[in-house]
Amino acid sequence: MLWWMWVLLWTVVVLGSAAFLGALGYRVLTRQILPALDVLERTATDFPQRWNAAVEGQPAPLRTPAPSAVFTPVHDTRAAYRSGRDQRQTARLIRRMQRKEAQGLPQRYRDLIRAEQKGLRHGPLG
Repeated sequence: MLWWMWVLLWTVVVLGSAAFLGALGYRVLTRQILPALDVLERTATDFPQRWNAAVEGQPAPLRTPAPSAVFTPVHDTRAAYRSGRDQRQTARLIRRMQRKEAQGLPQRYRDLIRAEQKGLRHGPLG
C-alpha cells in the first residue's frame, strides 16, 4: 500500500470515531444532562417556598422514631410483626374488593374466601 493510502485510511478512522463520539455526547447531553438540569432548576426555584412552608408548619417530625427493639423479647416482636402484617393484608384486601366493586368487575373467589375467614361477612362492602 502506498503511504498516502495509510494517511487517508487513518484520517477516515479518526474522523469517524470523532463523529461517533460527538453524536454519542450530543445524545447524552440532550437526553440525560439537560433534563436533569431542568429538574434541578425547578427544584431550586421552589425551594424557598417549600422551606418557608416547612418552617411555618409542624416543628415535630412527621413520624416519631420507633423505640429501640434490642431488648424486646422475640415473641413480642414476632407478634407485633404478624399483627401489622395481618392489618396490611386486610387493608389491601378491602381496597382491592372496593376497587373491583367500583369498576363493576367480578370479585376474586379467593378474596371472598379470605374476607369470610377474616370475619368480613359478605365482603367489606356488604
